[in-house]
Amino acid sequence: MGNLFLKERESWWTWVIWGLIGSIVSTYIFSSTAEVKFALAASGLLVTVLAWWMNYSRRFEFYRALKVLLFVGGVSLLPIALNVALPTKELATLSFNFTLVLLGLIGLCICGAWFARRPKQYY
Repeated sequence: MGNLFLKERESWWTWVIWGLIGSIVSTYIFSSTAEVKFALAASGLLVTVLAWWMNYSRRFEFYRALKVLLFVGGVSLLPIALNVALPTKELATLSFNFTLVLLGLIGLCICGAWFARRPKQYY
């Protein structure tokens, strides 16, 4: 029966550490290449790998996986957003690009959570 009636508590320190790892990797890639696309790809790859691991472990429901993936993706994108936003040149272009990145992150996290969800169990 597994944990049919047991709700798992989230270990947020684990996800904070994964988010910090993602932010360190994306900051390193951004500082070495000065290309935002590569840093965004590194954060997206981290979210994809976590979604694959969640699918493999079969312990995550859709909303739990979505919550975790959005948190890790947001923390890993935070340094890139700050590096790009600090030299504010054109606020309209910056806000449009940031909105596109956030929509891409939300879409990636929704697809990852759908992929990572636990299959329904019938008893």
